[in-house]
Amino acid sequence: MEHLKQVIKAYEKWVASNPEVVCDVETTTKWVSYFIAGRISNSSVVSELVYTLSNIMVLYNDRIIHNSRQLANAAKPANDTLESEELLDVSGSKICYRLKVILTTLEYCEVFLEISAKRVFSNRGKWIIIAILQTMKALGRYFILIHSTERIITTPTLPTLNRRIFTKKGNVSKSSGNNKSALNAQSYAYKLKRSGRVVRRVEGAPPLHCRSFKLNEEINEMRREQVPKILIQAEYIYIAKPLIHLAAMGMFGQKSWKQYILALMMDLASINMYQKNRHLMTKRQQLILSHRCINLLLYIVRSPVYERYTQSKLNNLLTFATNNIPIVKMLTEPLKEYIPHWQNTYYYLWST
Repeated sequence: MEHLKQVIKAYEKWVASNPEVVCDVETTTKWVSYFIAGRISNSSVVSELVYTLSNIMVLYNDRIIHNSRQLANAAKPANDTLESEELLDVSGSKICYRLKVILTTLEYCEVFLEISAKRVFSNRGKWIIIAILQTMKALGRYFILIHSTERIITTPTLPTLNRRIFTKKGNVSKSSGNNKSALNAQSYAYKLKRSGRVVRRVEGAPPLHCRSFKLNEEINEMRREQVPKILIQAEYIYIAKPLIHLAAMGMFGQKSWKQYILALMMDLASINMYQKNRHLMTKRQQLILSHRCINLLLYIVRSPVYERYTQSKLNNLLTFATNNIPIVKMLTEPLKEYIPHWQNTYYYLWST
């Protein structure tokens, strides 16, 4: 047991010291999962297992790198708190943070669990697992929305660490420590982790004769996180969408237009409510909203649109590329075989 602990500590130390090398290893592992698909028996289960493990490895390594940065900033001024939260969103209580880790792990594992359940318990067992997973995810997201300062939930629930910023800031701190301390001094406000209340520091107050008693831009940006109830309602709709869509699929069928239109309407309603109040959102929330708008394009590869329109046009495009572009055949032929499998595996449930 002691030897195992030493191995884990050595691994954590190596990950914290070499984030770029770790990123290369993680990327290679994901590509291995793509290579395995279709080349061995039970390839869908094996490739999904490798992909799931690679995502969990990314999650674990992100925690290591983030924790190492927190230890490095422990002796620094409290102004670094906001900078640390930019790298990895840990807003809210410790319970919310742990719940985010659990939900993120579920999101990474859900496809593997569904495929495994289908092989072991048949198609009915798969849908039972799907219903349980989606219910757990929805309840967890509702809890986070109520008990933290977040007003828009990301997918995955705990975003991956931006290691480029981590490395860049680490290099900057080594080369220009004095400049960074000067920049830290310009942060005149901080946010309470539990309540989200924005408080101005004592040293941030200007002299009496210069005070305007108006919030500066920094405080205004953080105040935007305290948004009206309509934006919370928009997030409620988005969180409830997978469960309502799942129920509609059970009532009307997997390839019915009713369940398709219902999910699309809920997505559009949620996005429209956000767009009308976009000026009240932070830059990070606006970025998440932009990703949701882009994800609407996935509706063209979901049933029943895929079977009736997209599939034939996509096959024609791949056939044209195969017949007219040299060497491309090596790529397009496997794509023709795998696209129906991918569509059936990843695009029947809209939890993203």
